[in-house]
Amino acid sequence: MNFKVDDEVIIDAPSTPLAHQYKGERGTIERIVAGQRYPFEVKFHNRAKTLGFAASELTLAGLVPYLEIADEMAVAAAKGDEVNHPSHYTWLPNGVEVIDITELLPFNLGNVVKYVLRAGRKHDEPLTDLRKAVWYINREIERLEREA
Repeated sequence: MNFKVDDEVIIDAPSTPLAHQYKGERGTIERIVAGQRYPFEVKFHNRAKTLGFAASELTLAGLVPYLEIADEMAVAAAKGDEVNHPSHYTWLPNGVEVIDITELLPFNLGNVVKYVLRAGRKHDEPLTDLRKAVWYINREIERLEREA
């Protein structure tokens, strides 16, 4: 992708641990420094900060309609829609909800993932959720052993 100064971009695929905190954020390319590992200097819209990124980490904002929807979902979640989009299930990047993952798995394994991903988010104490995840793991092991 060829980016130019003043392009609005989304940090879509950060490649370093430092950059991961900016995943999904929007910014504008302020400067391009040729020959650098991270040549695209992006000024964030919501931060007083500019950071360099590689082209592979960026996507033009207008080319990613699914992120627009994810932004709307995040706003709805922030408003506290605890029935349709509870905050303890909507914290994943890019608008992915825990149910989007768990529906892909068999029942017991989906519940393992659910309880692990919400641990410490629904309640201050994560141990209850982690114990429940272990309970579902054991239940799945018992089911598989019966079928063997």
